[in-house]
Amino acid sequence: MVLSAYGALADLYETLADVNYDEWAQYISGKISAHAAGRVGADVGCGSGAFTRRLKRMGYDVFGSDISPEMLARAMTLTREEGLDITYLNMDMRSFRSLKKLSFITACTDCVNYLDGRGMKRAFSSFSSALARGGLLAFDVSSAYKLQTVIADNLFGEDTEDYTYLWFNKPFDGGVEMDISLFIRGADGRYEKREEHHVQYVHTEAEIENALREAGFELISKEGYLGTPVAPDTQRIFFFAKKR
Repeated sequence: MVLSAYGALADLYETLADVNYDEWAQYISGKISAHAAGRVGADVGCGSGAFTRRLKRMGYDVFGSDISPEMLARAMTLTREEGLDITYLNMDMRSFRSLKKLSFITACTDCVNYLDGRGMKRAFSSFSSALARGGLLAFDVSSAYKLQTVIADNLFGEDTEDYTYLWFNKPFDGGVEMDISLFIRGADGRYEKREEHHVQYVHTEAEIENALREAGFELISKEGYLGTPVAPDTQRIFFFAKKR
Protein backbone atom coordinates (compact mmCIF):
# COMPACT_ATOMS: atom_id res chain seq x y z
CA MET A 1 0.00 0.00 0.00
CA VAL A 2 1.29 3.46 -0.92
CA LEU A 3 0.83 5.90 1.95
CA SER A 4 0.58 9.68 1.83
CA ALA A 5 3.79 11.67 2.27
CA TYR A 6 5.54 10.86 5.57
CA GLY A 7 3.02 8.23 6.59
CA ALA A 8 5.59 5.45 6.20
CA LEU A 9 8.62 7.54 7.15
CA ALA A 10 7.38 8.98 10.44
CA ASP A 11 9.12 6.55 12.80
CA LEU A 12 12.47 6.78 11.00
CA TYR A 13 12.39 10.33 9.67
CA GLU A 14 14.92 11.86 12.07
CA THR A 15 17.20 8.84 11.59
CA LEU A 16 17.08 9.02 7.80
CA ALA A 17 17.35 12.80 7.46
CA ASP A 18 20.90 13.99 6.82
CA VAL A 19 20.49 17.04 9.04
CA ASN A 20 22.45 18.53 11.93
CA TYR A 21 19.34 19.61 13.83
CA ASP A 22 21.22 21.25 16.71
CA GLU A 23 23.33 23.45 14.44
CA TRP A 24 20.35 24.33 12.24
CA ALA A 25 18.16 25.21 15.24
CA GLN A 26 20.89 27.45 16.65
CA TYR A 27 21.09 29.26 13.32
CA ILE A 28 17.32 29.81 13.22
CA SER A 29 17.29 30.89 16.87
CA GLY A 30 19.91 33.52 16.10
CA LYS A 31 17.66 34.98 13.40
CA ILE A 32 14.64 34.97 15.71
CA SER A 33 16.62 36.75 18.43
CA ALA A 34 17.89 39.34 15.95
CA HIS A 35 14.66 40.09 14.11
CA ALA A 36 11.54 38.88 15.97
CA ALA A 37 9.83 41.12 18.51
CA GLY A 38 9.14 38.28 20.95
CA ARG A 39 9.53 34.59 21.70
CA VAL A 40 6.02 33.30 20.91
CA GLY A 41 5.84 31.34 17.68
CA ALA A 42 4.92 28.32 15.63
CA ASP A 43 6.92 25.67 13.83
CA VAL A 44 4.83 24.97 10.72
CA GLY A 45 5.26 21.68 8.90
CA CYS A 46 6.94 20.51 12.08
CA GLY A 47 6.96 16.83 11.15
CA SER A 48 8.29 14.79 14.06
CA GLY A 49 9.03 17.99 15.98
CA ALA A 50 12.82 18.02 15.65
CA PHE A 51 13.01 21.82 15.46
CA THR A 52 9.95 22.41 17.67
CA ARG A 53 11.52 20.51 20.54
CA ARG A 54 14.84 22.30 20.19
CA LEU A 55 13.20 25.72 20.07
CA LYS A 56 11.21 24.81 23.18
CA ARG A 57 14.39 23.82 25.01
CA MET A 58 15.89 27.18 24.00
CA GLY A 59 13.10 28.91 25.88
CA TYR A 60 10.67 29.76 23.08
CA ASP A 61 6.91 29.53 23.61
CA VAL A 62 6.31 27.49 20.47
CA PHE A 63 3.73 25.04 19.12
CA GLY A 64 3.97 22.74 16.12
CA SER A 65 1.61 22.07 13.24
CA ASP A 66 1.69 19.55 10.42
CA ILE A 67 -0.65 17.95 7.89
CA SER A 68 0.56 14.39 8.61
CA PRO A 69 -1.16 12.62 11.54
CA GLU A 70 1.62 10.02 11.60
CA MET A 71 4.34 12.63 11.93
CA LEU A 72 2.40 14.44 14.67
CA ALA A 73 1.98 11.18 16.58
CA ARG A 74 5.73 10.67 16.39
CA ALA A 75 6.32 14.27 17.50
CA MET A 76 4.12 13.79 20.56
CA THR A 77 5.90 10.55 21.47
CA LEU A 78 9.36 12.13 21.26
CA THR A 79 8.17 15.22 23.12
CA ARG A 80 6.86 13.12 26.02
CA GLU A 81 10.09 11.10 26.09
CA GLU A 82 12.07 14.34 26.43
CA GLY A 83 9.81 15.64 29.20
CA LEU A 84 8.62 18.66 27.23
CA ASP A 85 5.18 20.27 27.08
CA ILE A 86 4.37 21.25 23.48
CA THR A 87 1.04 21.56 21.69
CA TYR A 88 0.83 19.96 18.23
CA LEU A 89 -1.98 20.72 15.79
CA ASN A 90 -3.07 18.94 12.62
CA MET A 91 -3.19 21.79 10.07
CA ASP A 92 -2.56 22.41 6.40
CA MET A 93 -0.14 25.34 6.17
CA ARG A 94 -2.20 26.84 3.34
CA SER A 95 -4.89 27.53 5.94
CA PHE A 96 -2.63 27.99 8.97
CA ARG A 97 -4.12 29.96 11.84
CA SER A 98 -3.30 30.90 15.41
CA LEU A 99 -5.51 32.03 18.28
CA LYS A 100 -2.92 34.64 19.24
CA LYS A 101 -0.60 36.84 17.23
CA LEU A 102 2.82 35.30 16.82
CA SER A 103 6.30 36.79 16.97
CA PHE A 104 7.73 34.25 14.53
CA ILE A 105 6.89 31.33 12.27
CA THR A 106 9.40 28.76 11.09
CA ALA A 107 8.88 26.30 8.23
CA CYS A 108 11.97 24.12 7.93
CA THR A 109 13.23 21.38 5.60
CA ASP A 110 11.42 21.84 2.31
CA CYS A 111 7.92 22.62 3.62
CA VAL A 112 7.31 25.24 0.95
CA ASN A 113 8.45 22.84 -1.80
CA TYR A 114 5.38 20.72 -1.08
CA LEU A 115 3.15 23.58 -2.26
CA ASP A 116 2.54 24.62 -5.84
CA GLY A 117 2.67 28.32 -6.71
CA ARG A 118 -0.91 29.01 -5.71
CA GLY A 119 -0.52 27.02 -2.49
CA MET A 120 2.64 28.92 -1.60
CA LYS A 121 0.81 32.23 -1.92
CA ARG A 122 -2.04 30.95 0.25
CA ALA A 123 0.41 29.79 2.91
CA PHE A 124 2.28 33.08 2.97
CA SER A 125 -1.04 34.93 3.32
CA SER A 126 -2.03 32.66 6.22
CA PHE A 127 1.33 33.20 7.91
CA SER A 128 0.97 36.96 7.51
CA SER A 129 -2.45 36.90 9.15
CA ALA A 130 -1.09 34.93 12.11
CA LEU A 131 1.98 37.11 12.69
CA ALA A 132 2.05 40.35 14.64
CA ARG A 133 3.35 43.40 12.81
CA GLY A 134 7.12 43.02 12.57
CA GLY A 135 6.85 39.25 13.07
CA LEU A 136 9.49 37.05 11.45
CA LEU A 137 8.89 34.33 8.86
CA ALA A 138 11.85 31.94 8.51
CA PHE A 139 11.80 29.12 5.97
CA ASP A 140 13.98 27.25 3.51
CA VAL A 141 13.49 25.60 0.12
CA SER A 142 15.35 23.06 -1.92
CA SER A 143 16.59 25.19 -4.79
CA ALA A 144 15.69 24.81 -8.45
CA TYR A 145 19.27 23.61 -9.00
CA LYS A 146 18.88 20.86 -6.40
CA LEU A 147 15.52 19.58 -7.59
CA GLN A 148 16.25 19.78 -11.30
CA THR A 149 19.91 18.73 -11.32
CA VAL A 150 20.72 16.77 -8.18
CA ILE A 151 17.40 15.03 -7.41
CA ALA A 152 15.58 14.60 -10.74
CA ASP A 153 16.13 11.32 -12.61
CA ASN A 154 18.31 9.97 -9.81
CA LEU A 155 17.97 7.02 -7.45
CA PHE A 156 19.11 7.17 -3.83
CA GLY A 157 19.17 4.47 -1.21
CA GLU A 158 20.65 3.09 1.97
CA ASP A 159 20.96 -0.43 3.37
CA THR A 160 21.44 -1.08 7.10
CA GLU A 161 20.69 -3.95 9.46
CA ASP A 162 17.46 -2.29 10.59
CA TYR A 163 16.12 -0.79 7.38
CA THR A 164 16.64 -0.37 3.65
CA TYR A 165 15.16 2.36 1.51
CA LEU A 166 15.04 3.17 -2.19
CA TRP A 167 14.14 6.66 -3.35
CA PHE A 168 13.14 7.11 -7.02
CA ASN A 169 12.76 10.58 -8.55
CA LYS A 170 10.95 11.52 -11.74
CA PRO A 171 10.87 15.12 -12.99
CA PHE A 172 7.84 16.86 -14.42
CA ASP A 173 7.36 20.39 -15.69
CA GLY A 174 7.60 22.39 -12.46
CA GLY A 175 8.76 19.79 -9.99
CA VAL A 176 9.74 16.25 -9.07
CA GLU A 177 7.67 13.18 -8.17
CA MET A 178 9.31 11.02 -5.52
CA ASP A 179 8.50 7.37 -4.80
CA ILE A 180 10.03 5.82 -1.68
CA SER A 181 10.13 2.12 -0.80
CA LEU A 182 11.10 1.40 2.78
CA PHE A 183 11.87 -2.03 4.23
CA ILE A 184 11.89 -2.07 8.06
CA ARG A 185 13.25 -5.01 10.06
CA GLY A 186 10.93 -6.15 12.82
CA ALA A 187 11.75 -7.78 16.15
CA ASP A 188 11.25 -11.20 14.53
CA GLY A 189 13.86 -10.41 11.88
CA ARG A 190 11.31 -10.14 9.08
CA TYR A 191 11.04 -7.02 6.95
CA GLU A 192 7.91 -4.94 6.50
CA LYS A 193 7.61 -3.04 3.23
CA ARG A 194 6.16 0.47 3.24
CA GLU A 195 5.76 2.81 0.29
CA GLU A 196 4.83 6.43 -0.13
CA HIS A 197 4.62 9.12 -2.78
CA HIS A 198 5.86 12.73 -2.59
CA VAL A 199 5.61 15.69 -4.94
CA GLN A 200 7.89 18.70 -4.59
CA TYR A 201 7.60 21.87 -6.65
CA VAL A 202 10.35 24.11 -7.98
CA HIS A 203 10.09 27.75 -6.92
CA THR A 204 12.54 30.29 -8.26
CA GLU A 205 13.94 32.93 -5.94
CA ALA A 206 12.02 35.62 -7.83
CA GLU A 207 8.73 33.73 -7.49
CA ILE A 208 9.22 33.34 -3.76
CA GLU A 209 10.18 36.98 -3.25
CA ASN A 210 7.16 38.17 -5.26
CA ALA A 211 4.82 35.94 -3.26
CA LEU A 212 6.25 37.29 -0.01
CA ARG A 213 5.69 40.89 -1.11
CA GLU A 214 2.11 40.13 -2.16
CA ALA A 215 1.45 38.63 1.29
CA GLY A 216 2.72 41.74 3.08
CA PHE A 217 6.30 40.70 3.87
CA GLU A 218 9.58 42.54 3.51
CA LEU A 219 12.55 40.32 2.72
CA ILE A 220 15.30 40.70 5.34
CA SER A 221 17.84 38.25 3.94
CA LYS A 222 18.31 35.32 1.59
CA GLU A 223 21.11 32.90 2.43
CA GLY A 224 22.62 29.56 1.60
CA TYR A 225 22.94 26.78 4.15
CA LEU A 226 23.47 28.23 7.63
CA GLY A 227 24.29 31.68 6.31
CA THR A 228 26.61 30.96 3.40
CA PRO A 229 26.24 33.10 0.25
CA VAL A 230 23.71 31.98 -2.35
CA ALA A 231 25.44 30.66 -5.48
CA PRO A 232 24.17 29.08 -8.73
CA ASP A 233 24.76 25.60 -7.28
CA THR A 234 23.32 26.31 -3.81
CA GLN A 235 21.06 23.42 -2.89
CA ARG A 236 19.16 24.93 0.04
CA ILE A 237 18.12 28.58 0.28
CA PHE A 238 16.92 30.21 3.49
CA PHE A 239 14.53 33.17 3.43
CA PHE A 240 13.91 35.53 6.33
CA ALA A 241 11.09 38.03 5.98
CA LYS A 242 9.34 40.46 8.29
CA LYS A 243 5.62 41.25 8.24
CA ARG A 244 5.11 44.87 7.28
